[in-house]
Amino acid sequence: MDKQISILIVGAGPTGLMMANELARHGVSFRLIDKKTERTSTSNATWIQSRTLEIFNHIGIVDRLLKRGHPCHALNVYIDGKRVTQISLKEIESFYPFVLMLPQSETEKLLTDHLQKLNGHVERGVELVDIQHQDKLIHAIVRNVDGKIETIVCDWLIASDGATSFVREKCNIFFGGEDLSEQFVVADSQIESYMSKNEVHLFFDVGTMFVASPMGGDRYRITANIHLPLPRQFFTEREVIEMAQERAHGEFYVKAASGISPFWIHGKAAKSMRFNSIFLVGDAAHIHSPLGGQGMNMGIQDAYNLAWKLALVIKGKAKPALLDSYQAERHPVAAEVIQKIEQLTKMILFDNDFLTKLKKFSDKLSHHPELSKEIANQLSQVTICYQDSPIIHYQETAGVKSPQPGERAPDIIVNNNLHNVLLFTGLPAKDKQSENIMEIQKWLNHYADLIKVHVVTGDTKEGEILHRRYHIKTPAIYIIRPDNYIAYCSQKLNHDSIDHFLRSYLY
Repeated sequence: MDKQISILIVGAGPTGLMMANELARHGVSFRLIDKKTERTSTSNATWIQSRTLEIFNHIGIVDRLLKRGHPCHALNVYIDGKRVTQISLKEIESFYPFVLMLPQSETEKLLTDHLQKLNGHVERGVELVDIQHQDKLIHAIVRNVDGKIETIVCDWLIASDGATSFVREKCNIFFGGEDLSEQFVVADSQIESYMSKNEVHLFFDVGTMFVASPMGGDRYRITANIHLPLPRQFFTEREVIEMAQERAHGEFYVKAASGISPFWIHGKAAKSMRFNSIFLVGDAAHIHSPLGGQGMNMGIQDAYNLAWKLALVIKGKAKPALLDSYQAERHPVAAEVIQKIEQLTKMILFDNDFLTKLKKFSDKLSHHPELSKEIANQLSQVTICYQDSPIIHYQETAGVKSPQPGERAPDIIVNNNLHNVLLFTGLPAKDKQSENIMEIQKWLNHYADLIKVHVVTGDTKEGEILHRRYHIKTPAIYIIRPDNYIAYCSQKLNHDSIDHFLRSYLY
C-alpha cells in the first residue's frame, strides 16, 4: 500500500537536514531520505557565516556549534608572501562577528542530533528513482538499500539532492552557467606556524592562490589552484605539503595532509527553484566557487526561507501565493552571489594585472575602513535583502535611517514560529501615545494564532537601546517575519494599513 505524507525531502546534507529541522519545529510531517548509507565523514564545507549562526541560534543549536567550531576574526591578504591588507570581521553587524570554522561532518552531526530530539530521523540507503504526478499528488518511487521498491505519495517534494540533482533533471529545469577550466585541490592539514590561528590567510602570486583556514589547534583546511597545463585526478601528500609551503612562502611548516581531493569550479543556477509542488534548495538550485565560503550557508538559508512559508500554507494559515515569494527572494540572491564570486575567481586566475589591482585595492582599504566593514558584512551574508519580494510592504517606512522593509531585523532574537510585531512607544513615551499603542496591541489580538506582539517602551534601558538602534523617536510598528526579516514598518499606526498587509498573504 502506498504511504502518503505531507512532504518528502530528498537529500540529507546540511540543507536537507536544515529543512527537516525547520519542518519539525513548525510541526509539519515529513520524510527525509538519502541514498548514501552513511553521513558525510569529511570536512567539505567548513565556513559558517554570521547570518547562518543567527539562524542556528534561532533553532537552538548555536552553542553546540560554537563549542565544536573555531572562530576566525579576520582575513589576511598576501602578495608575494607579504601582507598587504587585513579585513577585520569584528565589525560585522551581528551577535556573531566572525566566521566559524567547522567541518561539514560536524555540522551534519549536530543537525542530525537535533532532528532526533524533534522526533525526526534520516532514512539512509533510500534512493529516489522516479517521480510521477497524479491528481495533484507526487508519487515518488524509491529503492531501499535491500532493493525493495516503495511508492511514497506526498503533497510536496523538497530537492536537496546536490549539484547533480536527480529531481532537477527529472523536472527538466534548465541548470545554466559556466564551468571553469582551472583545477583546484583541497586538503586537511596539520601546520606549525607563528601566524595567527584565529585568522584566515590568503596568499596570491602570479597565477596562483592559496588559502589556509584555521580549524583549531594545528589543524588547517587548505585550498589552492593547481596551475598545471593538464588536469590530474590524484595528488600525493608530499606534493600537497610542498605546494602549501611554497605558496605560503615558508610561513607554514606542513606536517601532514589528508583528505586530499581535486575539484573544479562551476557557476550554475537553476532557471526556476520551483516546479509545481517541487522546490529546489541548496546545491540542487545553485553552485559556485567555494571562494568566500558561501555555498553551504546559501543552502541552509534557502531552507530557512522556505520552511515557514510552506508550514503556514500546509496549516491553512497562509495563502498558497505566499510560496511564490521563495523564487522571488532566493533566486536573485543566488544569481548575485554566483556572478560576484565567479567574477572575482576569474580575475584571480586569469587576469594578468590582478596583483596590481589587488595592491591598489588594498591601499584603498587602508584609507577607507568603512569599505572593509562593508566587505565583511557582505561576506557574512547579514546584508542579504529581499527588496523586490512580493510579500514585502514598501508603501510606508519608519524613517530614512531606520532598518527598512526587506532587510534582516537587527538585534532581535525571538524564538517562536510566528510573525513578531514590535510596537515602539517612542522616546520618551507619552501617555496619549501609550494609550494608542495599547489599543493597537489589543486590536491585534484577533491575529493571536499568527503573530506575537511585543511593546518596546522607551522607559526601560533595553527599550531605549532598541529605539536608538532602530533610529526611532516617535511611535512606530515593525512586523518581523518568522525568518527575522522585516515585512512591514511604519510610523503611522493605522489599523487599515496594518490589516491590509497582514491579510495580503495570511488568513
